Formats: sequence, structure tokens, C-alpha cells
Amino acid sequence: MTLCGYAILFLGVIVCLYGQVRFLVVAYKRSLWWFFGCLFVPFVDWVFIFLNFNATIGPFAISICGMIVAFLGAWMAGVPPVAGS
Repeated sequence: MTLCGYAILFLGVIVCLYGQVRFLVVAYKRSLWWFFGCLFVPFVDWVFIFLNFNATIGPFAISICGMIVAFLGAWMAGVPPVAGS
């Protein structure tokens, strides 16, 4: 069960990264300023999602699905949550 959980975790992380790269491609096609803003400035990506909802809903949904799969795989593998200090 642990090995299967790690495989699902790895698959979820790959899918999430794919969605993030597609999102950055959409931002790059709009403007170089949006691309660098989404890449380096916090919360600019949320503004970009809401302003360009039709173009970003696909990559955003792929990224969210990847996160859900990754969390499911981490739960199956028994990976403990990160403890805050």
C-alpha cells in the first residue's frame, strides 16, 4: 500500500506541475509582465486567473486535480503532515 501511495503521490505532483506550466504559458502569451508577475510576485496569479478566467480554467483545473491526487497518494503512503513551529 505504501509503494502504491508513493506512485500516486508522484503522479499527482507531475500532473500539478504540468498544470502550472500550462498556466504560465497562458500568462506568457498575454504578456511578459504577467508571466514574470505570476512567477515571482505572490497573489498575482490569482488576479490573472480572475481576469482571464476563460483561458486559465483548464490549466487551473488540471493543477487542482493533481493536488488532490497528490494528497490522496500522500495519505495512502502515510506521509505525515508538515508540523509548523
